[in-house]
Amino acid sequence: MASLNTLRTRGGVIVTIVIFVALLAFLIGDVFTSGSSLMNSRKMRVGEINGKNIGYVEFLNEADYLGSVYKMMWGREAFTPQEQETVYNLAWEQLIMDNSLKPGFDKMGMTVSEAEQVDMLDGVYLSPVVTSTFVNPSTGLFDPQFMKSFMSNVTGSDGSYAIWSFLRNQMQQERVMSKYLALVEGGFYANALEVAHGVRVSNQTYAAEVIGKDYYTVPDSLVRVTQADAKKYYSDHKEAYKQEASRHIEYVVFDVMPSEEDYADAKSVVDDIAAEFAASDAPMQYATLNSQTKPDANYYGEGELSAELAALAFADNGVRISGPTLSGDEYTVSRVASVRMMPDTLGAKHILLQKGQEKLADSLAAAVRAGADFATLALDNSLDRSVFQNSGDLGRFTPAQVPTEFTDAALAAGVGEVYVVESPVGLQVVQLTYKSRPVRKAQIATVTYKVDPSAATIQAAYQKASNFVTAAGTTTEGFNQAVSDAALSKRTVRIRHTDRTISGLENSKEIVRWAFNGKAGDVSQIMDIDGDYYVAALVEVKEKGYTPFAQVSDQITRMLVNREKARVIEQQMTGATLEEAAGAAGVEIEAVGDIKWSAFYLPEIGVEPQLIGAVSAVPSGELSLSVEGVSGVYRFVVTDVQTSGDATDESERVRLTTNALNYVGERTMQALTEESDVTDMRVRFF
Repeated sequence: MASLNTLRTRGGVIVTIVIFVALLAFLIGDVFTSGSSLMNSRKMRVGEINGKNIGYVEFLNEADYLGSVYKMMWGREAFTPQEQETVYNLAWEQLIMDNSLKPGFDKMGMTVSEAEQVDMLDGVYLSPVVTSTFVNPSTGLFDPQFMKSFMSNVTGSDGSYAIWSFLRNQMQQERVMSKYLALVEGGFYANALEVAHGVRVSNQTYAAEVIGKDYYTVPDSLVRVTQADAKKYYSDHKEAYKQEASRHIEYVVFDVMPSEEDYADAKSVVDDIAAEFAASDAPMQYATLNSQTKPDANYYGEGELSAELAALAFADNGVRISGPTLSGDEYTVSRVASVRMMPDTLGAKHILLQKGQEKLADSLAAAVRAGADFATLALDNSLDRSVFQNSGDLGRFTPAQVPTEFTDAALAAGVGEVYVVESPVGLQVVQLTYKSRPVRKAQIATVTYKVDPSAATIQAAYQKASNFVTAAGTTTEGFNQAVSDAALSKRTVRIRHTDRTISGLENSKEIVRWAFNGKAGDVSQIMDIDGDYYVAALVEVKEKGYTPFAQVSDQITRMLVNREKARVIEQQMTGATLEEAAGAAGVEIEAVGDIKWSAFYLPEIGVEPQLIGAVSAVPSGELSLSVEGVSGVYRFVVTDVQTSGDATDESERVRLTTNALNYVGERTMQALTEESDVTDMRVRFF
């Protein structure tokens, strides 16, 4: 019995321990699971705005919303890469507005009233959002009729309401931002001291006698700067060492170029094409079906063609075909498709209607033939809003400037004739007003064939890249050794966090994304960029914040050393006159003329903006104090001041104010973004 009680007691302890361990394991597991979620959350951040993390999903939702609106507005099924990048940027700007700027504007009470919203649509101060959206494609100008037509069709059942909601929001944001910028602009003014200084230095040119002594003339052993001095300077001036995120990479390229065998194979194919082309009864049709680029169907005179094509078209020498001709990596074969007599220039008036309005078109054409005023009918009926400037008169143009259907109808008509033609722009009632004397013109059918690398050539280039990756391993040291061993040309580039491609390498987003997701010392796998193979090494990683002291230590130390050397040189340049100071320092006096305050460079001296500024501030004939410059220490005497400019107080005030206002928008947005503490890490994903 005692044993049973003992077992029960000990068993209770054991059970308690087991339960405690299980609970602890559960809690630890939950902590690690939460930590994992937290880590994943951080990995999926695309940025931070005003203290709020912007996640991948939140950003993508905003971009998808804007993308759907712009697809409807632009009539797109899909975006080009450049258009998609624009949408991503707009989405980011909208998130900055929603999470930082708008809350601040709301606190200021800066809103847009109902009356203002009406005025932005149909008042004196139309919103730029409206005037830039409802533009007539024919004129490039704002068309109020387009806007009213759109507004009358806005319903909650289709995309028009989504577009209108978006535009209304954009209008309100633009107006609030305009109000804010107007307040900032109101704080700009040029005070009397600025104006007086500006007039003086703009109108005056100086001459001076100068002595100078370079820092390098003082041995480093005569001055002492410690690491503690450098660290203190870094701490006191830390804001000067702010940096944005960037990556420094090096990369090599394995070009995939056609081999000699590829060119030989292409020549065989092109010779067969040329033979078929020469025998074809329909050259333009053959070119359209077989050319890798769309043939030019326009007609050209003898003087508008190259000598070879002009001879082909206009010389009666029995030659029927030109080529195959290889230029770079593209073959061309040309034939005359058609020769016809046609004018160089046409003239016409038109009334543009929608397709399907044939009855109206026929009625208008009949009215013009009966003597009705063409301009009046155009003003009342034409969809081409340029009618308000030209009454429907298109002026004179070449056949190549208008659609083929329009040209063919014009060529068949006589001057003064009225007819109806349907072209890609719509249904047009046309009256031909001018036709120049017909001349002989030729239509040239051209087949192009590009020489591409074969599968074997591509595989050979890939194998070279693969061998390089194997040799490079996973370190930048291995990368550099592999570059040296293979005698490759290495390229270096620094990528900013706002870059989406490498300059000069259009479709290099994959490299940029790799760089911002890696760590210093990484070597990439093979990346296919526009058909060539790239391998990169991540040399240096800089994150947003402050440049580490270790990276700027030498720079700061050198600057502090020069400061200490300046003290030594100043003691050497003592004297009551420039001659005494020159003798004491053991330097020559140099005459310098034509010094303008706006310059930054002095002949025989170099880039010394501090010296130039001092010259404009010291009275003529007075010996200056020592000036610490870029390369050394200087003293001078102004020997002559010439006044020849035409700046006045009023012109200088206007100049200063205009210069300030020209940058108010850019600088205000920069300041707001800095105050919003925006960290942009989209480059890791998009």
